[in-house]
Amino acid sequence: MVDVFISYSRDNKARVADIAAAVTAAGYDVWWDAELPPHRSYGDVITEKIGSAKAAIVVWSHTSAQSEWVRAEADVARNQKKLVQTAIDDVMPPLPFNQIQFADLRDWNGDPGHSAWRKVLMSLEELCGREAVEAPPPRPTPAPVATPEPSEDLQAVPGERKSSLALTLAWALVALAAIAIALLAWKLLQPPAEPAPSATEAAILPDEKGVAETPGTASDGPAEAFTLAAVIDDPEGFTNIRSERSAKSTIIGKVLDGEKFLTYKQSGAWWRVRKADGTTGFMFRKYIRLVEGGAPAIPAGAAPAGVGGSGVVIPDSSDRLLSADELGNYSALELRIARNEIFARNGFRFSDPSLRAHFSQFDWYSPTSDTVELSATEKANVALLKSAETAAR
Repeated sequence: MVDVFISYSRDNKARVADIAAAVTAAGYDVWWDAELPPHRSYGDVITEKIGSAKAAIVVWSHTSAQSEWVRAEADVARNQKKLVQTAIDDVMPPLPFNQIQFADLRDWNGDPGHSAWRKVLMSLEELCGREAVEAPPPRPTPAPVATPEPSEDLQAVPGERKSSLALTLAWALVALAAIAIALLAWKLLQPPAEPAPSATEAAILPDEKGVAETPGTASDGPAEAFTLAAVIDDPEGFTNIRSERSAKSTIIGKVLDGEKFLTYKQSGAWWRVRKADGTTGFMFRKYIRLVEGGAPAIPAGAAPAGVGGSGVVIPDSSDRLLSADELGNYSALELRIARNEIFARNGFRFSDPSLRAHFSQFDWYSPTSDTVELSATEKANVALLKSAETAAR
């Protein structure tokens, strides 16, 4: 578990590196995606870290204020009451975050006594439950070392020896130049890297059994959908979630007695599970008791008619980012319909009979494809609706 998660725009990476270094110097364990391990899925790591962190610093700038991913991560932090806002440009946080105080770090140059930086440290002290340590004083700049003059012996090298040294040096420079050209050519021939997915891409698929919802780790085999609801059956009243399939691995979360979480049918003594807050890891199968066989079928006549009988629960869910506050009055069934209607709106062909029957009642639904491409706003809303639906069951 880390102390502090940092959310930011990649355009501000150099400035955010200074903030991360200062938070580390204050004695807190910091995570930002510059530390993303090459063998781990971006979405899995971000979901794990933001869910387990004690505080989340959001760095607002002209670019991050326009980023749907930064706003989605800020919304998760706000809902979990761990949001600490900073600004490095002359910009106000976007709605609804402009209603929350933020620290203006535009003129902060790393000084631990800066008034706005002290506000950040005070928030971290409260959220992390311990005081920040004194930042170490800056190291004195070492005095330049004088370059010694050539000795008389070196100046007295015979002309023939000087010529040999010069020829050796020339060949070495030619070899280095050839290596540099080869490396540059190799780099230019590499295909462009695909942009890394955001944290909110962890749950962006519809209710289709056997369809991957979250990428598994390298040892998981084929990815599976988290379709089975479960609770723990542990006489101690809680069960640990671990980072690997071993009782010796790191504990990354806990599930309390009566708390629902998601899993799927797996082999072996350890099953992969996910909590409502996004924490994903492994639990000993002995303590897992399934309570449902996945997302329930829609009972005939029980599905919501939607706005104006259209079958659409939230008509503008493809056009704006939803907030957790506005989802509190919906039932689990309404949230399930609202989540899947985003896919239906894009022409997704459902294999789930109850979903297919429900949406086929409406003229606007036209199934055309087994795969659809969602916008960034739609992906963020699907992830939020999935989390709210799990919590409402």
